[in-house]
Amino acid sequence: MRISSVNNYKIYSANNMPICNRHTTSLSKCKNNDSRSQIDFKGNIFTEIRNFKNFVKAVNYANSLYRASKRFEKPFILREFCMEPLEGLQYGIKVFKGLSMKDIQYLSENLHVVAVKRGCSNMCGYCYADAKPSNIEMSFEDFSSIADGFKTLRRRMHGLDLFGKNIPIDDPIYKTTELFYDADCMNLVLKDRNGNAHDFTELAAKVYNDIGRQTVFDTFGWYHKNPLMQKRAERYAEHFSKPENMKQLKAFNLSFNPFNASYIASVKSRRAGDIQKAARLRDRFTTNMANALFTFTPLLKYPEFNVMVRSFPPGTKNAAEFDGNATFELILETINKVSALYQNDLNGAKKYVKSQRDIDDFLEILITAKFNQIETGLNSAGRMKEFLKEFNIKAKLQNHEKIVKPMIEDLQENGRYHECMALRLIDTDGRVYHMNYAKFIPTEIQLNLSNKDIKPPKLANLVENYTLTKEVLNRSEVWIMEQQAN
Repeated sequence: MRISSVNNYKIYSANNMPICNRHTTSLSKCKNNDSRSQIDFKGNIFTEIRNFKNFVKAVNYANSLYRASKRFEKPFILREFCMEPLEGLQYGIKVFKGLSMKDIQYLSENLHVVAVKRGCSNMCGYCYADAKPSNIEMSFEDFSSIADGFKTLRRRMHGLDLFGKNIPIDDPIYKTTELFYDADCMNLVLKDRNGNAHDFTELAAKVYNDIGRQTVFDTFGWYHKNPLMQKRAERYAEHFSKPENMKQLKAFNLSFNPFNASYIASVKSRRAGDIQKAARLRDRFTTNMANALFTFTPLLKYPEFNVMVRSFPPGTKNAAEFDGNATFELILETINKVSALYQNDLNGAKKYVKSQRDIDDFLEILITAKFNQIETGLNSAGRMKEFLKEFNIKAKLQNHEKIVKPMIEDLQENGRYHECMALRLIDTDGRVYHMNYAKFIPTEIQLNLSNKDIKPPKLANLVENYTLTKEVLNRSEVWIMEQQAN
């Protein structure tokens, strides 16, 4: 059985094996003295004194865990330990005010998204998030409070993994903390209270240095004649071309697919008989993509830079304009335009291209390493349902609906020790959601942000009529083991 006493305990792991005996360490000897500067005795002084005493006990326990961890090669994960002795470690961290250590353990586990901005104007036809234009975003101060909160807690835990869990899918993308759900990373620029802008380069650095996770850059490109976006993209290309900055990212993705709004409009125009408009819209799509690839040339050398190509598989009924064959034709047109941009660069500014050999090398990388496969495993969530109806397409897609019922049943039975794979999302108002990427379950947990009362757009694919309560999440570990024994 896991320990329940704070004053007299041993350290236990998830399998009930004692790790080491309790050690006492004075607060002045702790390596995490940063916490003392955050203590505030405003309000009920007796409550604050009690909280501070719990904090000291939790610090002693965290220090014992740290010493014990040095004796084992296996990395320690927060979910493996009973939370009661750690209760109070969050003391003085503003963003975690009102949350227990069990709450924090839960929201940290597989923290996949901190959605600093909600909404997107790209209107891609297949968008699983059903993203629509919106100006709801975090302030830079709120995002910083989240990052600083995790930084302080990680320091108090001496680097213990707050986020880890054994994920049954061996995909490194699930071990990242992204800054978007239904937004394009080109638009992730947060304002502080003084009106200063903080772009993706700053946000990614805070995720890496403070939260302790790699993140992902994901874009569908931009209109090539937009000077603001073009300048921003060039700055990103230069910034992440440096290895010390690229290491902050698990992936830098450029999406390329026939579900782009310009290409869809081109298909509709062609079907309506307006051939000139159809050609113009198709050209806009391939020109924008070629410009994006040209702009990101400094990143081609990195395996982290990916061109994410998606389409229906060839032969899908009524999907001839959106299948792999159609997409391949779009790729050829785009690469030809990239080649022309490289040739113009060689004949002019020589920004990226110094010789014909450079052109050949860059094009070879694009063809063999970046456009080397087309993903056809699309899912049925979000706007894809309407897209299928509009074009009468008959396709068999991934269906996440069937996962919801067993996930809820597992949560109700096992609380935070559930086995169904799921991730966490923190929305712009600090609310935490249980997610399997295409379906979302609301929880009662909310971070203490300044804009916590400003509601963001409703998440697409939200599970209705069920909320994951703190009571379920904080259920006694003893009760869980008794249930499993029976």
